[in-house]
Amino acid sequence: MSRVSGMCPCCNCCITVPQDQYVAVENFGKFNKTLPPGLQVAGFDCCGVCISFRAISARVDQTFVNVTTKTKDNVFVNAKVAVQHRVKEKSVELALYQLSDVQGQIDSYVSNVVRSYVPVMTLDEAFEKKD
Repeated sequence: MSRVSGMCPCCNCCITVPQDQYVAVENFGKFNKTLPPGLQVAGFDCCGVCISFRAISARVDQTFVNVTTKTKDNVFVNAKVAVQHRVKEKSVELALYQLSDVQGQIDSYVSNVVRSYVPVMTLDEAFEKKD
């Protein structure tokens, strides 16, 4: 997530939105709308203080999570899990304003899921179901 400025040096009325980003328009700090890719007009802006922009990537991102857990036959297993994630177009506002630590939240969720499934399996079962 990053702040973006408009094309004109004294105002933020026009902006070029890249194809791989979602850009949110804020009026006096309050979320107003998201802009599609291309040259966009966000509205009238006096001296660059009324309108501001926030951008977030629309690309698929990958997070690696390492989880250590114990199997049913009391063997400790270190599982490395790769999670691919991206922001949905309908969820841009939630991704920009409600999530504070995306990597930490994904890490926590994946760790909880792995720790709930692996302890009911033996080492052989866990190895068979690793994919």
